[in-house]
Amino acid sequence: MAETLAAFPRYHRRVFLTPPWPEIFTRDRERRQDLDEAVAEYDRLLSAINALGYHVTVLPRTSVEERVRFILERLGEP
Repeated sequence: MAETLAAFPRYHRRVFLTPPWPEIFTRDRERRQDLDEAVAEYDRLLSAINALGYHVTVLPRTSVEERVRFILERLGEP
């Protein structure tokens, strides 16, 4: 995966990543993976993104409002 992504220009050095959240995880038409597959994909993405030299920030398992505040604080927004 890192080889595939390396060809694209960076928009920003920071990447926000949301880990699978077992308490709210569901499968549907768009999300066909089960939880174990989602965790494996998350681990694969985390490894590839780190290998490309991005700064990964994992989003906390909180409310949407708190995650928005978390992201804006990390980006230096008021």
